[in-house]
Amino acid sequence: METIVEAVLAHGKTNPQKLAVALKSQRMTYGELSKRISSGAKNLKENYGIQSGDLVMLSAVSKPDFILAMLSVQYLGAVSVPVDKSAKPGNLQELCRFVQPKLVLTDAKMNSEGVPKISLKEFCENAQEAKGSIPYSLPKTDALGEILFTTGSTGKPKGVMLTYEILYANTWNTYQNIGVKAEDCLLLPLPLNHSFGLRVLRAALYAGASVILQNGFTFAKDLEENIEKYQCTALASVPASLEMLSRQMGDRFSKVLGNLRYIEVGAGALPADMKQRLLALFPKTELYNTWGSTETGGAVFLKYSEHPDKLDTIGRPAVRIDFKTVDLDGNPTEAHDINTAGRMALRGPMQMAGYYKQPELTAETLVDGWLYTNDMVYQDEDGFIHMLGRADDIINVGGEKVSPVEVENTAQQFPGVRECACIGVEDPEGMFGWIPVLYVVPDGAAFEEEALMKFLAGRLERYKLPKQYIPIQELPRNRMQKIDRSALKRQWQETGCSATKFLRNSDSENEKK
Repeated sequence: METIVEAVLAHGKTNPQKLAVALKSQRMTYGELSKRISSGAKNLKENYGIQSGDLVMLSAVSKPDFILAMLSVQYLGAVSVPVDKSAKPGNLQELCRFVQPKLVLTDAKMNSEGVPKISLKEFCENAQEAKGSIPYSLPKTDALGEILFTTGSTGKPKGVMLTYEILYANTWNTYQNIGVKAEDCLLLPLPLNHSFGLRVLRAALYAGASVILQNGFTFAKDLEENIEKYQCTALASVPASLEMLSRQMGDRFSKVLGNLRYIEVGAGALPADMKQRLLALFPKTELYNTWGSTETGGAVFLKYSEHPDKLDTIGRPAVRIDFKTVDLDGNPTEAHDINTAGRMALRGPMQMAGYYKQPELTAETLVDGWLYTNDMVYQDEDGFIHMLGRADDIINVGGEKVSPVEVENTAQQFPGVRECACIGVEDPEGMFGWIPVLYVVPDGAAFEEEALMKFLAGRLERYKLPKQYIPIQELPRNRMQKIDRSALKRQWQETGCSATKFLRNSDSENEKK
């Protein structure tokens, strides 16, 4: 099966009564889903003139409606363009102006500027009532199948173009490396306009598994009820949400999630101490941490329940993915430790076709068949990749490289730190160029600054030690709950050294201790 549509149609014939997707009381079997996407495709073609290659923008609501609409679009070999379900009307209008789709499927209020707009809910109701169908034909492998928008580190939206061949490769990487089975029932509380949520969804549908949708991780009670009601065997999460569930659920965290067959965490690396804690809490569960991006899909996989000695890595590249490191000028380099680390470059059938209407940015990112990331890494002798952070996040302290990830992972081992984020700021005394600063969310009422300083001094080289510690109630995060370092840097620029005392003398104090 070369497409998700083909897989759903096949499951609809061989196992029509199997639950495909559910949300609360809404349920669709594979038999129902396969019939309705065919009817939906007929509606799109006959009533709205949608053909192969046409762009259709649709709100990625966490409902069966979105899955039905997306698959109906791709049934025709057209291009689905999922957009944030909570996007502001003005942002939707701007995106519509940029994309210039032939049709918009949304229940959101927006001015589509002359582009036909129909209710997503109404479209799905019509697909349920419509009679007849049109035959399905496999699209050309190099035909554009989807455009996903990502803000990246610049804050400006970038449309990542994915052909049907790329969508298949991304699906296969997750299906194979996570080992998704037809018997699985996956709880999916992730946004469906993001790469992680979509590839997890596709892998489950490809396998013929059941998908239980949930609108985020806000309430642990919803998660417990869904797992119990549907006898879920799997969960897809992001690091911050898993940590939040742990705090909300307390002792029930291990009881409720401990019977799952697997948990996959993506859209960010789990700190080593969190991996260690999950291993202890879930001894019977397969635990995965996946690295990927919108441009690559899930590309580097770590089953850390099988590799407890590699908790400080992000794993190894999937089969058929080539890996190399380059310096900041793009020259190949041998990266085997933090001092020789380089930018990660990947090559394989999963990489994007380019950025929509941005040829210059595409040329910068795709070079001689390789996709250049901005992540600084090195590879150990076993082939596992160590992630140091984004190239522009690495802190140059007097010529020495400091990985913010290493500082954070070490600090989070301290009992008084719930979570933290390290950034580099200009040295106000001009001695080192840049210095590390650590924002800390205390695990409790009091922040034990001196105890944390002493703890880190015993575990990190002197030049890696933060020169300032800033208590903060919560860390700023983006839509996928990743730490927003740009927001922290802006906050530093606004407050600077006045936030707390500047700890220039921390080195000498630690030596005395």
